[in-house]
Amino acid sequence: MEMEMKMKQVTKLIAMVLMVVVLIDASDTNHVYQPCSDTTVEKGDGFSFGIAFASRTSFFYNHSQLSPCDRRLSLSSANSQLALFRPKVDEISLLTINTTSNFFPASYGGYMVAFAGRKYAARSTPVFVANTTYIVTSFTLVLEFHKGRLQNFFWKNDGCSSCSGKSNFVCLSKQNCAIRTSSCKGQGGSTDCSLGIQLAFSGTDKHYVALNTWYEVDNMRQYSLYGLYSNLKNSLTSQYNNFF
Repeated sequence: MEMEMKMKQVTKLIAMVLMVVVLIDASDTNHVYQPCSDTTVEKGDGFSFGIAFASRTSFFYNHSQLSPCDRRLSLSSANSQLALFRPKVDEISLLTINTTSNFFPASYGGYMVAFAGRKYAARSTPVFVANTTYIVTSFTLVLEFHKGRLQNFFWKNDGCSSCSGKSNFVCLSKQNCAIRTSSCKGQGGSTDCSLGIQLAFSGTDKHYVALNTWYEVDNMRQYSLYGLYSNLKNSLTSQYNNFF
């Protein structure tokens, strides 16, 4: 009887999750899922974009930086990797990229560029991630929109204030907190060096509604969003294991 009641609870929980997923999908008016396609969005829509990993020079053609969507870069034949994301517009998100198994940024050029769109192509500047000596694991990426169309990507940094006084971090160029590569899992160490990218939005959506999450992130820069999400993940994992 007790097992039957638990099965009913689990079934009910799964049904509730499915209902939430259906409602979330129904609220998404953006049906463009390819990062190299153009679209306009409203607040709460999903928005697809990519992050390409390669050497810094791989993002340039005839001394001009191009979007990874531009075939002239030939990234598909270069030593590169691609990550795709679809966050909700104007929601603070934490994107994570696992570096503890088959992927390590230094093996693919050590730089990354965020990108989306084709005719209205937007791309960030190449930002350093890792080499054989250091790896930067925490980033803040702002997506700027105008009337619902993506205009630009901006990487923001805190000038190493978040790692000041911490012996296991090194401040690179007085801008980014870095960890020694040799300390990372899969590179001879025990530290989880997975990448965490805080995501925020600014500008206006296609209905001229202001996107404000960048200001919220800027106000909470003294806190570690990666730490908050990690604690939440660990808490949920623990509860899940206890439940079953």
